[in-house]
Amino acid sequence: MENIELLKKLQGLQTIETASEALNLSRQATLNLLSRLKKEGYVTTTGGGTQKRLYKITVRKQRKRDPGMFDILNKYSPMKLNPWYDHQVHGIYTPEDVLIDAIKTKSFRAILASLRLFNHITDWKKLYSLAKQNDCWQEIGALYDLAKKNFKVKRMPKQYAPARFKGKKYILRKYENNDFKDIGEKWNVGIPFRKGDLIKVET
Repeated sequence: MENIELLKKLQGLQTIETASEALNLSRQATLNLLSRLKKEGYVTTTGGGTQKRLYKITVRKQRKRDPGMFDILNKYSPMKLNPWYDHQVHGIYTPEDVLIDAIKTKSFRAILASLRLFNHITDWKKLYSLAKQNDCWQEIGALYDLAKKNFKVKRMPKQYAPARFKGKKYILRKYENNDFKDIGEKWNVGIPFRKGDLIKVET
């Protein structure tokens, strides 16, 4: 019963600071509690090192699984996402796969967070093939140029440079603004982000 009440207070995505505040406990006492709950299967963690450590806390015990889209986005992006569904994967799941899945969500925040994946793309052939299968290469190209304009990314091989695209695509349901009009025209893609949005994923 004690566990259930604690878990109800904490369920969701927490940092050590937010958990301490929610429970009105010291940092060390909160760490001890989260460690115990993790051993019991109610807590999983992501981040650490140079990244802020996040604690995913649920009322039900969590099954061990491979990192999914939200896990990897939160690992690489300074803007953290609270998962709105349980994205589970089986087998090898790479940043190339995550980037495609993030675009398919049509979520402003997930796609914005995905910009940080471009510094972890190692298989451009795979990314291009996946993007063609999912009809989103224009969006990938526009997001790559957007990322490149704001922070360090791995270079896209020349053979994947943009061609002339007949049909216009939209990253988010026919919504765009003009802050990155040059990139939008290059890839014939409507870009929804403003310059201020990029600050959220720069640091």
